[in-house]
Amino acid sequence: MGIKSLLRRLKRHFVIRVKEVSLPYEIKLIKEDRFRGQVAIVTGGSGVIGRAICYRLAAEGALVYVCGTNHERVSSVVNEINEAGFQARPLVSNILEEDSVGSAFRQVINLSSKIDLLVCCAGGGAREKSRGFIEQDMDVIDSVLNLNLRGGILCTKEACKYMVSRERGKIIIISSTVGLQGMPAYSEYAAAKAGLMAFVKSIAMELGEKGIRINCVTPGIVQRGTIDERQMEQIKKTNWVNDYGKPEDISNMVAFLNSDEAMFITGQNFVVDGGRSLGLKNN
Repeated sequence: MGIKSLLRRLKRHFVIRVKEVSLPYEIKLIKEDRFRGQVAIVTGGSGVIGRAICYRLAAEGALVYVCGTNHERVSSVVNEINEAGFQARPLVSNILEEDSVGSAFRQVINLSSKIDLLVCCAGGGAREKSRGFIEQDMDVIDSVLNLNLRGGILCTKEACKYMVSRERGKIIIISSTVGLQGMPAYSEYAAAKAGLMAFVKSIAMELGEKGIRINCVTPGIVQRGTIDERQMEQIKKTNWVNDYGKPEDISNMVAFLNSDEAMFITGQNFVVDGGRSLGLKNN
């Protein structure tokens, strides 16, 4: 075989291989219907971050069940989403009670036949800040641990019952940078949020082969309500990114992790805090 003939054969083989290999890496624009036909439950859906997540998932085509304990606040978010031309339904439930969670999730199955996405966003602190850890009542500490840790575990357990049977499902747990760094007067809250991070890793290993992906999104300081210019500048000084966190920053990450673009990601913790957890700036 001549040199020219050999080179032609090699070139032809190389070009074919390049085309075959490059096909999966074609850049695609993000569509607005990534979750069309999917059913999502967002606990804490009437809160600031939860509302943004509900709105984002619904805007991309999901039927979103806005889950919370306050019927009026839940209905307000549902109405807002529906009036914008998207789909949302109320789901009133107390995530501290196993029977309440079970009943709520069965309601979703009865109405929509499946659960594709679960976002556990319910949480918060309840400690009386004027009292130190030693003086704090255990009832208060238990309530924080139950709301932030047990509630997320319970909702995940209930959703997985239905996801495993279909061998598919996506779960996002919302944690906090307090669980990474700690904070005075928030010890039980920090313990709960850190526990969620470890929980996510363990469940990812246990249920990955059953088609379930689970990840953690960890926000830093996020704007709640109005913020004046002085407060804005103060927050910016503590972040390496010269900005402050907005609820949309969290919902953007949640949407990505629930999308097909993140099919190879599970058991991970994504910190969305403007670099704050890297250490405070010396300003």
